Amino acid sequence: MSRHVFLTVLLGALVLLVVGLLIPAPTPDEQPQRLPWQVRPVPDGLSRVFGITLGETPLGEAEAAFDEEAKVSLFVNEQGERAVEAYFDVLNLEGLKAKMVLTVGVDTATLDGMYDRGLRIATLGSGSKRVTLHPDDLDRARRTAITAITYMPYIDLKPELVAKRFGEPARRIEEAETGIRHWLYPEMGLDIALEGEGGQDVLQYVPPKDFEKLVRPLEP
Repeated sequence: MSRHVFLTVLLGALVLLVVGLLIPAPTPDEQPQRLPWQVRPVPDGLSRVFGITLGETPLGEAEAAFDEEAKVSLFVNEQGERAVEAYFDVLNLEGLKAKMVLTVGVDTATLDGMYDRGLRIATLGSGSKRVTLHPDDLDRARRTAITAITYMPYIDLKPELVAKRFGEPARRIEEAETGIRHWLYPEMGLDIALEGEGGQDVLQYVPPKDFEKLVRPLEP
């Protein structure tokens, strides 16, 4: 290699190095944060997961980020408790497929009005009811913040995989009747329910400040 060619190559390499140093590296907030174990606490006892800040991000914003429109309904359980939920049958986030349910934080008075304005009511096999919302109430729901996430992966979660990705839980609870094992992570606001081979494993996310409400029904 001639001296002229060598100096040209060296100069080019130095220019690329300087340019590389001048370009700032992506911050954690700029990188994709949509894997189930990427849970980040944020101020005021909230948390951020799947690009959603629980207690702040509106449903419509999440739909836009996922590029998917959810099926939104009002549900009434057997105890008469009402909630607006948005259901995704299949979401592919960073290569992982799952079903997802987003609970929308609608206050009691608004829920009552949504129920009264509902277009139709269907009784489900469990005895609960699904209410088809009026279009105005659908718009209202999409402007309201998400308060909880239920994530149901299409793969079985092995305990060793859960421990590797999420770390050891602060506490474990096993349901006596079903054998479902709950791995509890209060700092993430996360309950991982492992049903075992062939069962549906479920990850439930709430703001860490509300974690006790999630755990209370599991207490013996």
